[in-house]
Amino acid sequence: MKIRTFLILLLNLAVTAAAALLVIRNQESLSAPFEITDTAWVPLYGVLAVSFFLGAAAILTGSVFRDSRDLLRRLQGLRGRKETKQLEKLQGLGIEAFLEGQEEKALVHFQAILSSDPNDVETLIHAGRVQRALRNPREAVEYHRRAHRLRKEDLEPLYELEKDYQALGQLDKAKIVLNRIVKMRPGRSLAAYRKLRKYAMKEEDWESAWQIQGLIEGQTEKTPFKMELERRFNVGIRYQIAVAKSRGGRDKESANLLRKLVRSEPRFIPAHVRLGEALIRIGQRTAGVEAWARGFEATGSSVFLTFMEEHFLESSEPEMAIEALRTAIARSRSDFLPRLFLARLYLRLEMIEEAHREFLPLRERASDSPTIRVMVGTISERRGEFRQAAAEYREALRTLDFARLFYRCGVCDTRYAEWQDRCASCLEWDQIALDLSEDPTLDEMGSLPGPIYTSSP
Repeated sequence: MKIRTFLILLLNLAVTAAAALLVIRNQESLSAPFEITDTAWVPLYGVLAVSFFLGAAAILTGSVFRDSRDLLRRLQGLRGRKETKQLEKLQGLGIEAFLEGQEEKALVHFQAILSSDPNDVETLIHAGRVQRALRNPREAVEYHRRAHRLRKEDLEPLYELEKDYQALGQLDKAKIVLNRIVKMRPGRSLAAYRKLRKYAMKEEDWESAWQIQGLIEGQTEKTPFKMELERRFNVGIRYQIAVAKSRGGRDKESANLLRKLVRSEPRFIPAHVRLGEALIRIGQRTAGVEAWARGFEATGSSVFLTFMEEHFLESSEPEMAIEALRTAIARSRSDFLPRLFLARLYLRLEMIEEAHREFLPLRERASDSPTIRVMVGTISERRGEFRQAAAEYREALRTLDFARLFYRCGVCDTRYAEWQDRCASCLEWDQIALDLSEDPTLDEMGSLPGPIYTSSP
């Protein structure tokens, strides 16, 4: 027997003994009459006994009621947990079906949950996504509106609403939703700001895009990758603002913006190109051509040589075009491209001997170039050197290898030297067919890629 139990029994015995002793000592008092009316009475011990039993009954009744209530609560809790578990299972099945691309099946599961609990916010959000995937954006809007009304401080229903309105083509409403998000979380709305920037760029509202860009940069994590991504948007939006001013006839303002841009981003080719054009339009012709020359020095892009050449030829100043290309040769780190453009210009101007003098060393430096071979052949033909011309044309044809067949994937345009049963790029079967279009790629032409400036978030 435990000590605690023994002590309790001992205490009960003591209390019982004390009660018996008190009853014996007060037997006469307990037998005294307790008058109920003038003629009715009961012994005092009877009143005490009835009071004791009534009190015990009350306590017993309260205890039974309390225990019954607790039992009912436990039963309800068990039933609630069972229902919750069933609803959680249905939600899991719905999410799994949605991820597997079985939208109709997913919707059945989500609607079953909502029939039991129409205010389940998570299920309303999931059901709305499914409706949008099923091309029912109006129904998706209703689900997500209900979710937002039930949980006004939650941003998830609002982000889903923006997608719904975008699917409906109601971009003004989508922007209203995004601005509501920004108002709710002004310092923590990076995703909303990026979507607003996307809309501004799509609408070519570059001033608004620039304001939003500043807010985005203030909230972006200072990691190298994310900072580089935002730098590209920064450059692109500044460039578009300058272009918009130029289109509006404000070339001087445009030129000032473009000057700042090429100083900070010397390898951004479009800024150099537009700066040269803007300066020429405001009468600063020499400065405009010099802007193209500096662009070529900074980037090595042949587009600047083309702009300089065409500008002077349109102005009927071929000698200035020749001088510009000679200057480019002198200032270039690699003179191959400017010499090629100069030789081609001589050929366009029918300056055959000068073209011949420039092309021969180029042919030695790029012996596999069919373009240079053809141009040298053309010069030889015009000089009356028909055997030499034929030899050059023959060598160009050999280099192009016209007898060789190429194949191209009909899905992703990947080219192959031999037929394949499956494309290694897009992994599609039975899509490789004979390719009779011989358009060369930039790599095949030997052009170097420039820095990437993207408009995608």
